[in-house]
Amino acid sequence: MFKQLIFISLFASSQAGILSLIPGVHECQQGHKCVYYRGGSMLNYTNNPGYHFKFPFITSHHDIQITWQTDKLTDVVCGSNRGGRAYLDIEVVNKLHHSEECILKTVSEHTIEYDKPLVFDYIPSEVAQFCKNYTLDDIVIREFDKLDEVLLEKLQDNVRSYGLDDCLSIKTVRIARPKLDDRMRAKFEEIEHEEKQKALAIQQKETEKVRLEAQLQREIMEKERQQKTNEIEMNIQKMKTQADAERQKIIDEMEFEKKRRQADAERYRLEQIAEGNELLFSNPNYIKLEGFKASHNNAKLIIGDVPQNALINLGDLPQQTQKYVYDSFNRTSA
Repeated sequence: MFKQLIFISLFASSQAGILSLIPGVHECQQGHKCVYYRGGSMLNYTNNPGYHFKFPFITSHHDIQITWQTDKLTDVVCGSNRGGRAYLDIEVVNKLHHSEECILKTVSEHTIEYDKPLVFDYIPSEVAQFCKNYTLDDIVIREFDKLDEVLLEKLQDNVRSYGLDDCLSIKTVRIARPKLDDRMRAKFEEIEHEEKQKALAIQQKETEKVRLEAQLQREIMEKERQQKTNEIEMNIQKMKTQADAERQKIIDEMEFEKKRRQADAERYRLEQIAEGNELLFSNPNYIKLEGFKASHNNAKLIIGDVPQNALINLGDLPQQTQKYVYDSFNRTSA
């Protein structure tokens, strides 16, 4: 009986010990590493995802995310240099390095909510510094796209100033379109409408300009084509005129040569006739014969003596020849 009581008491105590150890078992989530605190002091080790044991009621643990995470701030005030306000929703994509050294350093210096002093608390002051240099119109319309790059650079510089640039990576900063109250939103919608109308008018003007330039270019091309056509036609006409002139020149030269040969032939003929006449007229008998022929052809009946001054018609013979015939006739009659 006594042995049974001892066994029962030992079993109960072992069960109680096992049950007392259960609160010490904890789980570390995937994508995280666990850090531990004991008596308010952070222990110098971490654990990977899975089940782990800690001293219950003495040691506490916290999951620290080591994958890319997006921290978001809403309604960050952006005050202009004229007192107007816009409200920004800003997202910061960042990641803590998974090495134990980086995790312990970052958490020990900035607590498990390290992104609050390094990111969240830093952004509003930098936004205020940026916005105070511009009017609300500039912030909403023209300068808004620059703020994300400015904030990214400022946050990276801030992390670097704490010596954590190898442990905390800030990949990008995303900023939603500034939010305005109803009155300012209506004003900016009107401004945007006017800007769109101006842009449309400019686009229409550019389109008309392009159309007119195209039309002018077509007209210039048509003029150039007509000019080239006229030049070609003039060249053709010039070549035709030159060809006609060359042909006429050849015809004139041929005609001239023909007439020159005819003239030469006529001159030769006349020279030959002259030479023949000269030979004939130098023969007294021929002259006498011709005189007799002429007298015979123009014979007249004369009764009595022939007057000494009678004109004997010898036809078309030259006067000298007629005189010669007349003298010969008189000598014969005597």
